Order: sequence, then C-alpha cells, then structure tokens
Amino acid sequence: MNEIDRRSMKRDTTRPRKPQRKNGREKYEKLLDALETLIVEQDSCEITLANLSQMAGVPAASVYHFFPSVDASLTALAERHYKTFSEALDKHPQLGPAESWQDLLFELCDLVRSYYEINLPALKVHFGPQSNWALRNLQAENNLRLADSLLKRISQEFELPASQDWRERFLLAITINDSFWALSYSRFGCITEEIAAEGKRAAAAYLKMYLGELLARRQTRTRLAMTPA
Repeated sequence: MNEIDRRSMKRDTTRPRKPQRKNGREKYEKLLDALETLIVEQDSCEITLANLSQMAGVPAASVYHFFPSVDASLTALAERHYKTFSEALDKHPQLGPAESWQDLLFELCDLVRSYYEINLPALKVHFGPQSNWALRNLQAENNLRLADSLLKRISQEFELPASQDWRERFLLAITINDSFWALSYSRFGCITEEIAAEGKRAAAAYLKMYLGELLARRQTRTRLAMTPA
C-alpha cells in the first residue's frame, strides 16, 4: 500500500470541508438548503450525493469537495441547526421567574421540542438512523450546551447545594430526556406529547435525587421580586 492510499484511509469522511472563500461559502449554504429539502422528502439513508448535486444545481465535483460522504453532509446540516438553536436560545428572554427548578427544566425541554417541531430537518438529522462519530460528538456537544444553559439559569434563580458535579448532573438529565425523544422518534417519527411529558418527568426525577424537591430562592432575586414597580 502506497502513502497516498494510507492517507486516503486515514482521511475523515464524516466531517465536511469548510469553505474559505465567498463563492465556496455560497455553494456550501446552497447545498445545505438543498439537503434540507431532500431530508424532508425522504429518509437520510436514502439520500445520495448525486441527489444533492442535482437538487442544488451544484457540480458534483463541488459536492464531493465539501462533503466526502453523505455522513459529512448530514454533519454539516446538524452543525447549522445546533448553531441556529444555540443563537436563538442566547437571545431568548431568561427562563423564569419560576416557582421551582422543575419549571425551568420543563421550560427548556419545551423550547427545544418546539424548535424540532418547526424544523423537521433538525429533528430527522438528530434522531434519524444515520450514525457516525462526528455526528454523535455534535449531539453530545449540543446536550452539554443545553446542560450549561439550564445550570446557569437555575443557579441564577435558586441556591444550589455546594458540589463540583452539577455540570455532569445536568448533562445526564438532558441526556435522559433526549433518550425518551429518540424512542418517540423511532416509534412515531415525532416527539409525542405523552413521551415528551415522560421525558421531563424522568429528567426531573433524576435531578431530584441531588436537588431535592425544593431549592431556596436566591435572596437578590427575592428582593427584586418584592420591590414595587
């Protein structure tokens, strides 16, 4: 086996090649737009790069340059949606004021689910049958961002017991809820109301072992709430 063959075997085909020039970025976004359309119309496992080239009206050579495999194109689409939702969450008014930490957990779950409900490509690329290490890493990173957001918002409202493990606890709670959604998608092709409720209860039950039923509200928040307008 020559050196070129060895490099080819080591090449990561699950990640997209990001364009640097304006023309390349425009083609890249055009391809992702086309992929959004394709994945709504069919399962991700049925999509080919030839389909993508035809749908986007982009030469096959460009498609293969940016996406060495269909997996790479799906990874790029996941990146787009995780980035879009993360930016939307940052701009969203702070969760709360809430009566309990459970309210904040449930509200975050509802926000994420509502994004999936109006963005079918995001739902399909997150819970669909495709699986590669790059996509799984993106999913884990997204869950960690959600856990960090939840931890930040709960700690702003309530006094958390002293612990070095809260980030991990909140990540596991988000992952528990996500597993319920994955089951719902595999069975029904959507996140049903019933299973969404079960996912929230399961995540809350896990966190309750460490947080208890009630948390004391932060004094600064209490004083602000009592200050006349």
